[in-house]
Amino acid sequence: MNILNKIGLSPIEAKIYEVLMAQGALSVAAIAQRTGLYRPQIYKYIPILIGKDLLAESRHGRRKVYMAESPRRLEKIAEGIKDEVKGRIPDLLKIYNSSETKPAISYFDGEHGIRHVYEDLVATCKKGDIFYRYESPRNYRGTRKYIPHAYLERIRDRVEVERLIITNEITRQQKKRRLGRLIKVVPPKYDLFDYDITQLIYGDKVAFIDFRSETATLIESPIFAEFQRKIFKLLFDKL
Repeated sequence: MNILNKIGLSPIEAKIYEVLMAQGALSVAAIAQRTGLYRPQIYKYIPILIGKDLLAESRHGRRKVYMAESPRRLEKIAEGIKDEVKGRIPDLLKIYNSSETKPAISYFDGEHGIRHVYEDLVATCKKGDIFYRYESPRNYRGTRKYIPHAYLERIRDRVEVERLIITNEITRQQKKRRLGRLIKVVPPKYDLFDYDITQLIYGDKVAFIDFRSETATLIESPIFAEFQRKIFKLLFDKL
């Protein structure tokens, strides 16, 4: 019976259960005769079926006999499988989203969420790496509260990671000139570039931070990151 296999019964389990549903209480010898199975196979699978509440054991004189429980028990097995699959969905989605062909996208909310993105950048970048940043703040000093101490220590103070920055003129004027910081400015004649959005390109990741709504979106994809990196470099060279 195909439905029994679909809910997790092996072919031998299904055969034993089907025979007992049709024939009533049978001994192991009778089950073997009607199914063509060997007795060791039957002795192995009967406890499993009893454990699934599909068989019951009784005595007929000195002999043990076995009988099928109501097929209604199959509904409980199916429900259990459904709950198990539902519980595994988050883990399976992580595997699915981390595949090379499909970007993994994470969304973060609030000050803590934005800080998490910067912490991820620090954790991802190794000494000597380069990351790329577009920043278009309306209030550059107001965005400092989102920057974790580890970022300031490793990237600003020790300059373990180099960064290239494209920003607006007002923000550039507020920045101190430090080793490892290369900044290019979007000319005001084209755009004031004050959207309160920062884009970070690092490792295999691209992050978009919207300071107006205090939200951040992180995309993990080698191809997507490389595409964004090339566009950044092209623009950086032209500015």
